Amino acid sequence: MDEKKFKEIIKFAIEKEIKAFDFYTNAKKAAKFSGAKELFSDLAKEEVGHRKMLEKINLKRIDQLRIEKVPDLKISSYLTDAEFKPDMPYADILRMAIKMEERALTLYTKMNKSNQDEKLNKLFTFLANEEAKHKLRLEKVYDDEILK
Repeated sequence: MDEKKFKEIIKFAIEKEIKAFDFYTNAKKAAKFSGAKELFSDLAKEEVGHRKMLEKINLKRIDQLRIEKVPDLKISSYLTDAEFKPDMPYADILRMAIKMEERALTLYTKMNKSNQDEKLNKLFTFLANEEAKHKLRLEKVYDDEILK
């Protein structure tokens, strides 16, 4: 694989992690309840962890990435997106977060399918898997707290 192409992809993925961190930081500020603040704070920390991992990754370390099977509750399929506002209700922030993770998952899945390089495929699969974990976590919270 071309080192320059690899670095461009990593830079792109890091930018996505920074945007997700910013979203979760703003969501934490907008949240009114301690449980919601904690959820968004945890997700923001995970995005920082992803960014740090991506900053350290190199072609040799891709083979060490662990990919887990993540179930899809498909709740996101029934949700519509919205624009973030600081006074949004918790349910709307959750919907936005789920849709954001769904878009990232879809993006990395499409990048994987349009690529021929084995190492890049593993990287895209890993990144999609991480987004799927966040989406699942958010969908479980949404199911438990909003859809009850």
